[in-house]
Amino acid sequence: MAANAHPVRTTPRPPWLHIVAAAAVVLLLSVAYLGAMRFAIEYSNPHGHHTPDERDLVYLWLHLGVLAAALVTGFALGRWLRSAGTAYAVLLLVVLATVMVGAQLGSRELACSGHDGLIRHWTC
Repeated sequence: MAANAHPVRTTPRPPWLHIVAAAAVVLLLSVAYLGAMRFAIEYSNPHGHHTPDERDLVYLWLHLGVLAAALVTGFALGRWLRSAGTAYAVLLLVVLATVMVGAQLGSRELACSGHDGLIRHWTC
């Protein structure tokens, strides 16, 4: 058997680093998502010059892009932490999807109480 047939096992990084790194990445991706939504707000204006199909396509790609970034970033983070990359990818995907739903519901509630146009325009 060759000397390098078995991979060298490395110990994972300390638990506090896992928590801090995961929280930092979640915060960074959440801010990026909210910034992208704010940047694309003109597409959601019901009185704007964009058709509903254009709006839906922009929001589809925006959400898919951010979720894909969460998967890739989560996997890379998990591997950097010498842990399970797939577990971190799924963790970030679920957390970011929850942030997306919460942001949309919160934005709609605020819009229907007079604070429209935070991350998208709504009709109530």
